[in-house]
Amino acid sequence: MGAMVAFRSREYLHQNPVARWLLVGAVLLCGVAFAAGGMGEEPGESAAAWATGAVVVAAMIALFWMPLTITVETTHVRVSFAGVVNKVIALDDITAVEQRAYRPLKDFGGWGWRWSHRLPNAVAYTTRGTTAVVLTVRDGGQVYLGVDDEAALLEALSGRMGA
Repeated sequence: MGAMVAFRSREYLHQNPVARWLLVGAVLLCGVAFAAGGMGEEPGESAAAWATGAVVVAAMIALFWMPLTITVETTHVRVSFAGVVNKVIALDDITAVEQRAYRPLKDFGGWGWRWSHRLPNAVAYTTRGTTAVVLTVRDGGQVYLGVDDEAALLEALSGRMGA
């Protein structure tokens, strides 16, 4: 029998307008770089450069459609990024929960699955926005969770976590 789900959120990076513009810029930059790099070379080398560029662009676009899923179940919070990155946090290990404003670019270098270069022992799982639900765990680490409905996530966690 499956665990009871108290909350589930599925977010996508393509919902972030800043990320969409960054993707467009990166695709254009790749196109210019590969076009400039392919000028004056042998036909086979130019084709290889364009094929490499197409693979890079396809991978970047695929990232935009990979879901970030955050689930609160009976005994834990599960975070999954496209099924590739999976993080399970036992509710008993959570000592505090709060909604917090933060600066994704400055604090974490952007959105996605990120470690902070500015905040000690902090990791973020976000796709957009400048607020997150922050879980503080027993070891002092903090996990930033970006979801559309922060109030519902806070409510799902209230009274479920360890002391």
